[in-house]
Amino acid sequence: MHADEKLGLLIVEDDATIRYLEEVAAQRTGVFDPISAAADGRAALEWLKSRAPHELPAIVVTDLNMPRMNGLDLLRAIKTDPALERLCVAVITSSNIPHDREDALAAGACAFIPKPMRLEEFSRAMAQLRHAWESAAV
Repeated sequence: MHADEKLGLLIVEDDATIRYLEEVAAQRTGVFDPISAAADGRAALEWLKSRAPHELPAIVVTDLNMPRMNGLDLLRAIKTDPALERLCVAVITSSNIPHDREDALAAGACAFIPKPMRLEEFSRAMAQLRHAWESAAV
């Protein structure tokens, strides 16, 4: 992958306002294209499974606490599916429960990002995910 190539990104967030802000922040990095979004883990998993391998995003950023399917269950479903397991999944949450971080990292998350954060901080975290993905892809 060349430094100027863009990566696909899927943002999974149940709060429409936060989801929009995360999309804007991801766009500002200039790193991601296309940027897709889902309102919960179940919708995200269905969307991922409906994609051809070349259409899959490189990175999934998921909220932890969501209805229907939470971010940890989504992460586990991705990491146990041979067609999806190579995706870099970052968990972003306002949860301050210590085991949430441990559980996410143990399940294969490539990053655990605390909320709340300013737009600039989120943009910086998204750019760092590209580096994490590139390192894992080598």
